[in-house]
Amino acid sequence: MPESSRGGFAPAVILLVALVLAVGDVAVFARAGHGDVSLDSLVAAWNECWGCVVFLAAAPLVVATLAAVLSEGRSRAGEVAIPAAATPPAPSPDAALRLLGLLQHEGRLIDFLEEDIAGYSDMQIGAAVRSIHEGCRKVLRERITLERVIDREDGASVDVAAGFDPAAIRLTGNVTGTPPFRGTLQHAGWRAAKANLPQSSTDPTILAPAEVEIA
Repeated sequence: MPESSRGGFAPAVILLVALVLAVGDVAVFARAGHGDVSLDSLVAAWNECWGCVVFLAAAPLVVATLAAVLSEGRSRAGEVAIPAAATPPAPSPDAALRLLGLLQHEGRLIDFLEEDIAGYSDMQIGAAVRSIHEGCRKVLRERITLERVIDREDGASVDVAAGFDPAAIRLTGNVTGTPPFRGTLQHAGWRAAKANLPQSSTDPTILAPAEVEIA
């Protein structure tokens, strides 16, 4: 039975027992004075000593009420307040939007990705990508400090120990059994060791302002 159910159950039992005792006391008093327990004997007992009847009926109820209050108080005192689980704050997209805005500002990355390049030749695309590459690379080198997850050259033989982080190392190929594994490094991976994004008081969802030339 849950603690809360037991806490409410004990006072109810106390009051019920007290009610039975009160009725029993009055019945004994009526029988002692008139030989039986009936409506007539109860009325007669009331007429003879109504104070006695009230005392016999009320005393167990008063005592039981006090006991129930004390019992409920002890139950509440013993309860341990468990704070509600804190809801983690939703991650803010502001930093990602600021970085995307910088990539747009320096490399026109959004313009390039939104452009339909199906009709352009590889030579035309290559010429456009050169400037985009330079601008985006400039942003990354200024704002993000990158380091390799595995500091080895691609193609090197590497060992993957037991307990490796699957988010940092992805296994491909014939993966059977349990680590340690030995394989060939296909890509060293990237980790952002440090990020230095500018703070802005403007709307972070504006990645690039509209430009209007006034004649």
